[in-house]
Amino acid sequence: MHSRTWLVATGCLTALGLLAASCAPAAPPAPAPQATAAPSKLETPAAKPPAAPSPSPKAAGPRSGGVLPRANADDPPHLDIHQVSSISANLSLTNVYNALLRLDPANVDKAIPDLAEKWTLDPDGKTYTFRLREGVKWHDGKPFTSADVKFSLDRMAFWKEHKIVSPRGGALLSAVEKVEVLDPSAVKVSLKYPSGSFLGNLSAGWVLMLPRHIEEARGDLKKDAVGTGPFKWKAWNLGSSIELTKNPDYFLKGLPYLDGITIYAIRDDATRFAAFRTGRVRMTTMTSQALTHVQADKVRQEMADRAVVITHPTALRFLLFMPSKRKPWDDVRVRQAVHLAFDRKAALAVNYGMGVGGAALHPNGAWGIPEDDIAKRPGFRQPKDADVATARRLLAEAGYQNGFKTRFLVLSLGTVQRQGEVVRDQLAQIGIDAALELQPGATFYDRMDRHDFDLGLFSPAEAVDDPDSILTGYYVTGAPRNFGEFSDREIDELSRKQAAMMDVTERRKVVLQAQERILELGMYVVLFWDSYNVAFWKEVRGFKPGFGGFNLNNLDHVWLDK
Repeated sequence: MHSRTWLVATGCLTALGLLAASCAPAAPPAPAPQATAAPSKLETPAAKPPAAPSPSPKAAGPRSGGVLPRANADDPPHLDIHQVSSISANLSLTNVYNALLRLDPANVDKAIPDLAEKWTLDPDGKTYTFRLREGVKWHDGKPFTSADVKFSLDRMAFWKEHKIVSPRGGALLSAVEKVEVLDPSAVKVSLKYPSGSFLGNLSAGWVLMLPRHIEEARGDLKKDAVGTGPFKWKAWNLGSSIELTKNPDYFLKGLPYLDGITIYAIRDDATRFAAFRTGRVRMTTMTSQALTHVQADKVRQEMADRAVVITHPTALRFLLFMPSKRKPWDDVRVRQAVHLAFDRKAALAVNYGMGVGGAALHPNGAWGIPEDDIAKRPGFRQPKDADVATARRLLAEAGYQNGFKTRFLVLSLGTVQRQGEVVRDQLAQIGIDAALELQPGATFYDRMDRHDFDLGLFSPAEAVDDPDSILTGYYVTGAPRNFGEFSDREIDELSRKQAAMMDVTERRKVVLQAQERILELGMYVVLFWDSYNVAFWKEVRGFKPGFGGFNLNNLDHVWLDK
């Protein structure tokens, strides 16, 4: 037997994310046009440009030219994709940089090569060797090498040692133990344990390769965007737009089709929607900032001849953070009181009835406590009378029979702001006076990272529906997005245990134990889980959203039919 075998599959992909499952080798499945495809395999086909989804009968086929105007809800906080978590950065930077693997634009549940041409897996199930494409250059002409891969993976996986915060990559690469350069075109990645999530996590739109030489020359990567991707950074008109221009030396020959992308920062929700309806922008942003459910219905009703709306699944939830090291939130009775008193039905009403109640992982995904079970539990059940009475009793036992005042930091964007008002009103019913502090993205995320809040609300979404992303990202001690600084040995151990399990059934049992412990401790409050809408004018061809909205924003395969 050879010491290494070419990897055919170590995991299955489903419409709700990347699941850890053992899969027998199989021939590559045909591209599936529907949004919810059958499970498929992670493969290493011959490197070639990704095929665009089949055009409509009226379209002659992909053609080059044109600048795509696209909406965004805000400016990026900065340009270091390893240190941000918002779609405002992802939307532009995924077109400037590349990953080792990417999801296939024609079959969004299938991973294909990006900067890694092929890869091998040792028999121990823990050691991957990636062979990189030859001749790839950074936009400034410098060669892309395995040293850049090591720099990028180390920076995300060992972010504390690099004295940065990597809120997305840090969780996705938590299984990495060591990264070694073998030669300029090969890198070896050793894992702490066999991981069914690893290759899927590498395909996420956050795990991008950044230039080591720029960081060494400038001291950081927050002000420069020099990538290997299909588009070059042309201009950033702060508060107005980001301009990307075609990279004529892109390593996928014939791509991109577009001459450029202009991404407009339009913070006001109504103004952003108006820009789409009038055609100023021909494509929305992604995630919760794209279209509300009401706006999506309007597009379907009023623009059916001009535009397409797709509602797609996501691991998005509205999440209420409490700093566990600070009074009164250091008392589990106070945290439980908030969990019990909050009326999920009221939150869903503000969200136009869309969404489901759930715990730490998606209730209708592979890992969450099922929706039918959750709906019967204290805090989630209806009516609320008994839960509210218990919440008041718990506050009194904790010494807050008259309630208390607190600062409530809320991301000042559309749906999040509206949910912040719902939370404020719900807390007032049990005597908690939460004064809203509405902040734009850059300020909000900076304060959350510095733990400068008494209560915080925003709507984080995951690139994959996988316990490694969520447990390791939010709930274990020292997690990059554990904004409340919770620390519990049992949760840490359960998270470590499930991460090393390849049997899906047994892994799920451990993940459910972790979720029960999270509920017991009142570790953050999940208001509800939502879905996303994205819309584009019919002249925009070749785009299909993947799970979550973060992973398929590289538009090298998108073209304009006009």
